[in-house]
Amino acid sequence: LLLAVSACARPAPEEDSYGISVPYDLASLDPGERNRLSDFSLLSNFYEPLVVTDADLSPRPALAARWSNPDALTWLFELRPGVRFHDGGRLTADDVVWTFERLRADPRLEMWGHVAAIESVRACGEATVEIRTAAPVGILLNKLRFVLIVRRGEDGAKLAERVNGTGPYRLVSWTKGRTLLLRRNEDYWGTRPSFREVRFLIDRTPGEALEDFQSGRSPFIQSNAKSTEAALRGQEGVVLRRNSSVSVKFLFFALGRSTARDVTGGRNPFLDVRVRRAVSAAIDRRELVRRLSFPATPANQLVTPYIFGHDPSRKPLPYDPVEARRLLAEAGFRDGFDLDLPARGLYAEAAGYVAEMLGRVGIRARVRSLTESEWFRAAENEELTLTISRFGCPTGDASDFFDGALQTWDPARKTGQNNYSRYSNPLVDELMRTAGRTLEMSRRRELLVRATARAMEDVAVVPLFIDQELYAHRPGVEWRPRNDNFLIASEIRRPR
Repeated sequence: LLLAVSACARPAPEEDSYGISVPYDLASLDPGERNRLSDFSLLSNFYEPLVVTDADLSPRPALAARWSNPDALTWLFELRPGVRFHDGGRLTADDVVWTFERLRADPRLEMWGHVAAIESVRACGEATVEIRTAAPVGILLNKLRFVLIVRRGEDGAKLAERVNGTGPYRLVSWTKGRTLLLRRNEDYWGTRPSFREVRFLIDRTPGEALEDFQSGRSPFIQSNAKSTEAALRGQEGVVLRRNSSVSVKFLFFALGRSTARDVTGGRNPFLDVRVRRAVSAAIDRRELVRRLSFPATPANQLVTPYIFGHDPSRKPLPYDPVEARRLLAEAGFRDGFDLDLPARGLYAEAAGYVAEMLGRVGIRARVRSLTESEWFRAAENEELTLTISRFGCPTGDASDFFDGALQTWDPARKTGQNNYSRYSNPLVDELMRTAGRTLEMSRRRELLVRATARAMEDVAVVPLFIDQELYAHRPGVEWRPRNDNFLIASEIRRPR
């Protein structure tokens, strides 16, 4: 959504460098290590997959110039000729096989979830790769978009120390929490990036990003704050764009243990679905989004409206504090209970408002701020009884959420990789297995909608809101927001 453009503004002068400010950091240089939107967005400047998706999430050729699907389980990818890694090495099928096998062999690499359905990968000569799946996978191409190809022989130790991709930019330097400096890959096989050098200012607060923009340090910023929009709206020489986030923000419960150290009395109240329903009924989502400092809309289900599997017939989730108190009393918590509500800094504001609303029905939540690393460590160790976080579907398909966050956690079968709550429902699992094998899209949508209905009936999570990504840039460049919310430097271009 284009919010404002000054008709009088002149294009920016030709420059060799460009500054971009973003509100997130990079966790690792290894493109297989973290399955996070921020990491993937930044690393996509350096590394590339076989298949990319455009701004509307439709598959397009990348390192694979073409592909074919000779049967329901087999895919053949023909590599693009003339592609070289940053160190000069030529891309071959062996590099692709190495990349996939590395992810398949090590479930500690979070990106393995995108290859979980693959049964085998082999080179058919130097320039063709065969991928076979255990069952038909209707969205395989969208999943392959997240497998960034590394050079054969490069393991985690090497990948954490240097960047050696095939992408349009090379890494010059990375100072965690401060800057990421990119330089154009002059030997890039594809369209030449407009800017020789790009400097990302990372982990910027809304105030810092606004100052970066007004001072000229960054002619392009992402700053999801109402205050940023208010400060820049109507100014000459400013282009404001807003786009729905790919992620829904949720309350997540601990559903795999009966005890809870951070709840008064030590008993886990959320094993009772009545308590989970009370939590949902206690949240006034319209009030919540009105009070947030960033633009957002109330959420009523697991995915955003443009994700395949979204159910447009679902009504808004009701706000009913009287019913919430009745449910709590029926579950044996007439006087409510006290507990912690841990939240990363990104969600501390929303957590505060949620805690206030829960307090109105007798659930007295103490917001506890955690760093990113502290939160993920606590989540992986099953230490969070109630928390606020997000989950998105950047492939454009609702199966992302089910496969990652709601499918039964089973390390042996490599399912439920991000199911920190340990929610489990055999019907949901079966619906998703069937959906994964279903190629007929209307039938597949029906299965996803049924799985959503069951998970919502269980109150597996409590949907809260969908925030909106806000971007501001100076005229003189062409760029459009992506529905997966990735901000990739090479897609910011001077007009031809």
